[in-house]
Amino acid sequence: MPSVEYDATPAEVRSFALLQIGLTGGFLVLLFFMLGGDDAPFTPIWLTVVLLVLVAAGAFLSERVWLSASPLPADTDPAEAERDAVGIFAAQTVRKLIFCETPMLVAVVVAFVADHGGWPLVVAGFPGMLVLTYEVWPSPRNTSLTAAMVDSQGAESRLVESFLDT
Repeated sequence: MPSVEYDATPAEVRSFALLQIGLTGGFLVLLFFMLGGDDAPFTPIWLTVVLLVLVAAGAFLSERVWLSASPLPADTDPAEAERDAVGIFAAQTVRKLIFCETPMLVAVVVAFVADHGGWPLVVAGFPGMLVLTYEVWPSPRNTSLTAAMVDSQGAESRLVESFLDT
C-alpha cells in the first residue's frame, strides 16, 4: 500500500499550485528590481549555461516524480482510492515544486553574490517559471501520469476526473 502523505482535495492542490506559482514569480520580479534590474552587465556565457543546465536538471527530476507512486490495491474502496490518489498527487506536487524551485534559488544566491544585477534571475527565472507552471499545475497530463501508476494494479482512483470535476 502506498503511503499517502497528504490529506488534500483537488481544489486545495490547485490552490496550492496557483499560490506557489504566483509567489515565486512575484518574488523573482521583486528581487530583479531590488538588485538593480538590468543596470549591471549581462551574465557571462558560462554562468548562463550553468543556470540553464540547473533548470533542465530540475525539469528532468520533476518529470520522474510520478514514477515514485506505488499502485493502489485493486480491492480498494473507490472513494478511498480517490482520496488516496489525490493525497499521493499532492505529495508529488510538493516534490516537483522543490525540484523546480531549487535552480531559481541558486540564481537568487548568484544574483546576490555576483555583480550581474538581476540578470541571473532572468536567465534562470523565465525558463524556471515555465517549467514550474508546467510541472506543478494539476493538468490532465500530470494527473494522468500519476493515475496510470496508482491504477496499475486495477484500482479505480478517478484521479483525473476528480480534478476535472472541480
